[in-house]
Amino acid sequence: MHNTIKCLAILPILLVSFIVNGQSDLKKADKQFELKAYELAIESYKLELLDNPKCQKCVFKIAEAYRLQNESLDAAVWYRKVTDTSILPADYTLNYGLMMKKMGQYEKARDLFYEYQVVDPVLGNHFAESCDAAINILSDLPDFDISLYKGSSDNTDYGVAFFKDKVIYSSFRKDVLRDLGKNSEQSLNPLGSQLFVTTPGLEAKLGSIEYLRSDAEETYDVVSISYSPSDKFCAYAKSNYAKSGMEILANDDDMHLYFGKTEENGDFYAELGFEHNMVGYSTGYPAFSADGKTLYFSSNRPGGYGGFDIYASTYENKAWSTPVNLGESVNSQGNEITPFYHDAKLYFASDFTMGVGGYDIFKSSLVDETWSVAMNVGNGVNSPEDDFYPAIQPETGVMYFASNRIGGRGGYDIYIGWPIHRHDMISLSDIMEEEQVPAAVAIEDAQPTDSNDIMSSAPVAVAVNDSEEVVEKTIIETTPVADVPSSDTPILDAYGDTPPAAVNLEELERKTQMGTIAISDAVKVSYGEVVNTNSNVYFIQLAALYSSGGNVLPYKNLIDYGNIYKSQGSSVTKIKLGYFYDKYEADRILAQVKSKGFSDAFITTDVLNNGNMELLISKNDTAVDFGQEYNAGYTSGTQYKVRLAAYEDPIWFEVNKVKDLGVIEQWSKKDWTIFVLSGYGSFDDANSARIAALNRGFSDAEVVVDRDGILETVTNH
Repeated sequence: MHNTIKCLAILPILLVSFIVNGQSDLKKADKQFELKAYELAIESYKLELLDNPKCQKCVFKIAEAYRLQNESLDAAVWYRKVTDTSILPADYTLNYGLMMKKMGQYEKARDLFYEYQVVDPVLGNHFAESCDAAINILSDLPDFDISLYKGSSDNTDYGVAFFKDKVIYSSFRKDVLRDLGKNSEQSLNPLGSQLFVTTPGLEAKLGSIEYLRSDAEETYDVVSISYSPSDKFCAYAKSNYAKSGMEILANDDDMHLYFGKTEENGDFYAELGFEHNMVGYSTGYPAFSADGKTLYFSSNRPGGYGGFDIYASTYENKAWSTPVNLGESVNSQGNEITPFYHDAKLYFASDFTMGVGGYDIFKSSLVDETWSVAMNVGNGVNSPEDDFYPAIQPETGVMYFASNRIGGRGGYDIYIGWPIHRHDMISLSDIMEEEQVPAAVAIEDAQPTDSNDIMSSAPVAVAVNDSEEVVEKTIIETTPVADVPSSDTPILDAYGDTPPAAVNLEELERKTQMGTIAISDAVKVSYGEVVNTNSNVYFIQLAALYSSGGNVLPYKNLIDYGNIYKSQGSSVTKIKLGYFYDKYEADRILAQVKSKGFSDAFITTDVLNNGNMELLISKNDTAVDFGQEYNAGYTSGTQYKVRLAAYEDPIWFEVNKVKDLGVIEQWSKKDWTIFVLSGYGSFDDANSARIAALNRGFSDAEVVVDRDGILETVTNH
């Protein structure tokens, strides 16, 4: 009896204890979330879920914490676990949509933004339209060749600045040690970033990376820095965030600007606070103008258009003038941050203006003291994730920027973009019109232009086996092949027009006097398939080379994952694996590639462009000979092939007419796509296929020889 009374007395105490502990876990998690200690908050919310599995707030907060840490995949998993949205904040669908957009899931994001229109019709419609804008931007050709900066680490790197011939940037890297004690080495402070100095370009390696500041001077809180054109002084922003500069919220109040005098190595001293810092608001991300007399910066101070806006202050009469907002052509109701001034243009990042992902990089030009409407710098630099901290190297025009796109080394990495210089192209038809030269036509369509023109009555000469006979084309006969489509192919239905005739390149060369347009220096684009241009795809970049065209031998173990291509940029040869239409497939393959030792590999998005890609190894070709001297192309020795036709647009090539005659190869020469048949053991086999192709409408079909990746016309045999 007494034992029963004791148990009944203890039971309420235990119940109260459980309730108090539960409330304690939830309150602790909320406080950790409020203080931006997201990793700790996630663990606390998960503990709460063990006691209270129906805590929808916990599920939502975990998803939000992952989103704010830019861990999109984990965020998506937890967002999908939300079953009751009625108890969640009104911006649930907005945040979910923004996260899906950053993952490149534009259709799903658009649906969520449409749902959010019930809460805010204008904002919901704006972001829904931004999904369409993102798709359009990604369909454009990039204006920069992008490579991962060698100075990037497995942690977060960002905020590039230039000092003399050096690159200076902020990083949370932990692979460089400081001697903080007399007898021991310790890794850097895990709660702050430090400034590092190294060399520009792709040659920046771990051994060349040094601390900018001494052990005593480093404060672990510099977000970004900008040096004056004279290099005599600098401006920098400081913040105490655990990952300062990464989690950017409209109500941040912990960032402030300072000035310092510079030393020979780029370090600084004599700190002086910016006179227009404001208590309770953030002021940061400085950038000097070309003359050093104007300072651009971002701030969420009152009177702006949204969260962070970009302002300008001018140095006059030994003081900085009252900051002026750059206006709605630059700023939006979102956040505009990380400005950089170059060549009368302001580059910056925005999370609201129509872009591809979270933060996109934009530019605005200063014309007659007025800033133009901001324009997206386009595909390549911008990705579905965050892209910000642009910095243009004055001498080269090369852009450095930070991004957390898929395939990098750490949280945020530094990338380099080399400008692609596309000259204004004049079409061949325009040139021929200027020269008043008639367009090239297929042989069977040629009409006599003069009574003495030999083509008016002469039969077509066709090579048969080892001899050349003059025969009427109509008597060339081969056994009909079943299921060869007629000239009324589906492509005609799709375009509602007659496809243009294939072009005889040698005839075109003779008529237009444009120089060599022969096949001798064409490059292979595909093997066993047809690549149509203008599709947006993903590649895995394996290497960027300056001094070599690329020996493919190191990549032979990767052909199970895809083809190996090379592309020539303005100053670098890139080796790529691909291509992939699905981002998650590319991400899965990237993990396999890195496990093979290619730790610098990363994912890029690009538009298929036959004019700037060369196939080195095809996963479809099992007869690859990786010899000691194997360098480019996967042809070994000499092979006979059949050159079928050349087109300005490969979509007009009728694959089904010849796919049974051999392996289809696609080659590129300038603006032309050349289709070739291969897989023949002898000249006779190739010639038989040529005759069959002639009968199927390819009037310019000819036997060619492939000598280690160089096509040559067979003149005698």
